[in-house]
Amino acid sequence: MIDLPEPLAVLLLAVAIDLVLGEPPARLHPVVLIGRLISALKRRARPSRTYGAGVALLVILSSAAAGHLLIAAGDLVSFLGLSLGIFVSAYLLKSTIAIRCLIETSSEIGRLVEEDFEGAKKLLPALVSRNPEGLTKSQATSAVIESLSENYVDTVVSPLFYFLLFSPLGLGVEAALAYKATNTLDSMLGYKTEELKNLGFVSAKLDDLANWVPARLSLLAMAAARPRRAGQVLKIAFRDHDATPSPNSGWPMAAAAGALGIRLEKPGVYVVGEGGSNPTTKDLAPALRLVGTAIALTLITSALLFLI
Repeated sequence: MIDLPEPLAVLLLAVAIDLVLGEPPARLHPVVLIGRLISALKRRARPSRTYGAGVALLVILSSAAAGHLLIAAGDLVSFLGLSLGIFVSAYLLKSTIAIRCLIETSSEIGRLVEEDFEGAKKLLPALVSRNPEGLTKSQATSAVIESLSENYVDTVVSPLFYFLLFSPLGLGVEAALAYKATNTLDSMLGYKTEELKNLGFVSAKLDDLANWVPARLSLLAMAAARPRRAGQVLKIAFRDHDATPSPNSGWPMAAAAGALGIRLEKPGVYVVGEGGSNPTTKDLAPALRLVGTAIALTLITSALLFLI
C-alpha cells in the first residue's frame, strides 16, 4: 500500500469528490453555511467600517475554527483503517474548490450564447457583475471567458495556495476555509453601494490581499498551458493587468487574452488584450482547454510539492 503524506491524500480525495460528485447539497455545503452566517450578521450590523471589520473577523475565524473542530472530532473515529478526519478534511477542502462546477457552468453558458442568446443573457449575471441587456454575442463571450479565467484563481489557485502554505503547520484545510470565507465575504459585501461601501470595505480589502499572490502565480500555469504563446501570456498580462478596477482579476484575464490572442472587454469599464481579435463563440472551447490544462498543472504541481 502506498504511504502518502496526509495532506496529499486529503488533496487527492478532495479533487476526486469534486470531479465525481460535484457540489454537495446546499444544506451540507460549508460555503453555503458561511454565506448564511454572513447574511445573518449583515442584517444586524451597522453600515460602518468598524462593524464590517468585526463581521469579517468573526466569519473568517469561525469558519477556520469550525473546520478545525470537525477535523479533530473526525480524528477520534477510524474508518477502514483510516482516521475519519482525513475524509472530513477532504470534504471541507473540496468545498473550497469548484473545478467541475467552473468548467460545466462556463461550458453551458457558452453553449447558450451560441444556441439561445436570450437564455444565456438570463444566466450571465450568475457569472459576472454586468447588465447583460445590450451585450453583443462577442461581449457575452468575453464575459464568459473573463469569468472563467478570474474564477480559476478564486476556486482553484487561491484555496490550494493556502492549503499548501499552511499544511506544514497542520492547518491547511483551516487556511483554505479562511480564504473561502474571505472570498465569500467579498462576494456578498464588497460592493460600492451606499449600503455596503463601508460595511464591506474591510472584506473587499482582505480579499484583494488574499488573492494578491495567487493571481500572479496563475500566470505561470496559464503560460505553461499554452507554451507556444507563453511570451504573449506574460507580455499581455504585464501590460494590461492594471486595466481592471480589481488589483488581481486583471492578471488571469489578461493572461487568458494573451494565450488566446483575443480582446476581452467589460463595456465602459476595461479592455485587456487590446490588439487581439474580438472573441467569438469559437474561442470558448480553446478557453476551456486553456483553463482546464492550467487547473491540471496546478493540481500536479501541488501534489509534487507534497512529495518533496
